[in-house]
Amino acid sequence: MAQRSMTLSDEIRTLKVVVDGGERKIPVMRLGTGERVNISFDDMTHDYRRFTYTLQHCTWDWQVSDNLFESEFMEASVDEGVIEGYTQSMNTSVLYTHYEVCLPNAYMRPLISGNYRLTISVEDDDADDGRRPVAIACFSVVEPVVGINASVSTNTELDWNDRHQQLTLQVNGGALQPRDARTEFKAVILQNGRWDNAVIAPEPTSVMGTTLLWEHDRRLAFPAGNEYRKFEMLSTRYPGMGLMSTGYYAPYYHATLFPAEVRRNYLYDEDRNGRCVIRTEDGFGGSPDTESDYMLTHFVLEADSIPDATIYINGDWTHDLMTPSYRMHYNLANGTYEAVLLLKQGYYSYQYLAVPAGGDGTGHTAPIEGDFYQTENEYDILVYYSTPSQRYDRLVGYAGTTYRLK
Repeated sequence: MAQRSMTLSDEIRTLKVVVDGGERKIPVMRLGTGERVNISFDDMTHDYRRFTYTLQHCTWDWQVSDNLFESEFMEASVDEGVIEGYTQSMNTSVLYTHYEVCLPNAYMRPLISGNYRLTISVEDDDADDGRRPVAIACFSVVEPVVGINASVSTNTELDWNDRHQQLTLQVNGGALQPRDARTEFKAVILQNGRWDNAVIAPEPTSVMGTTLLWEHDRRLAFPAGNEYRKFEMLSTRYPGMGLMSTGYYAPYYHATLFPAEVRRNYLYDEDRNGRCVIRTEDGFGGSPDTESDYMLTHFVLEADSIPDATIYINGDWTHDLMTPSYRMHYNLANGTYEAVLLLKQGYYSYQYLAVPAGGDGTGHTAPIEGDFYQTENEYDILVYYSTPSQRYDRLVGYAGTTYRLK
């Protein structure tokens, strides 16, 4: 199972999916309120192109809900929406066009809770049906029916004040009057919005009537990691925080980060747990979405080569994807891992993850960042509900909790 917003083409950059401009790690909006999900991206041309979108309802594990008719999960006046909001970049060396669409809108409105997948396509005469998918945006709609209580401790089932953080979870489903709470509810727990190491539908350790408990559960002992690294590219004229240099080498501006090192100790810092904020000081007071330039950004990590593992750059802005785009390559001559990414100006929070060869794709913080119980981490809990007579999975609860060292 994985929720993955992603781009499917190099033509599309800086895909963002947020609810009401908020800072929540995962996009969840409440059913029947005025909240809206905003989906935006850059098309790396200065020409208008006709982008369309379709919406699908998904099960709790992000498979398409085949048992539902379209009219059952959304109110729509069209089968396929057209993205009408677009603006060309201004005074940038890299030309692009910024597109945005919000839901609900005049053409589509989700009617039920659950997971949703929005597929963005562009007209393409070479495609079989005349359109080619270029991006996928995933979000969820919650009807907050159940009560969720969660806490985090460093006294875990694996160690004490060492490398892990333990989540304790209680879900009160009495409002739904379940017949079999153990089978009708499913919980998904994420650390810092990451799906690669999410805990998916763990069996509760105990059930008392309609209350489910997860206590002393090893599956909910997360590696603690370290505080995220960060840098800022606010101007093409001078290096910002975390940057060693900037310069123009046709046809791109370049930004080079200070070489990073393997962390042997906990490093306190006020981080943003992988978030990205697009902004620039080079604009003329307009929107940073259209006045921020793109820069080739050089990452360097001084480390011995790690056998049987691949190192990836990870943050909310990588959509948690361990793909070649975010993979670091080892420079044997310099003894460094290196990567070059084309990124839009702004603030970036990130970490380095090691993915073992032949594993399940989970990224590990221990080899590069280290795991330290003091680390501030955010945890999100999603609770789904379904019965044998119900034809879709309802998202009936969403809550978050943060561990901070007292």
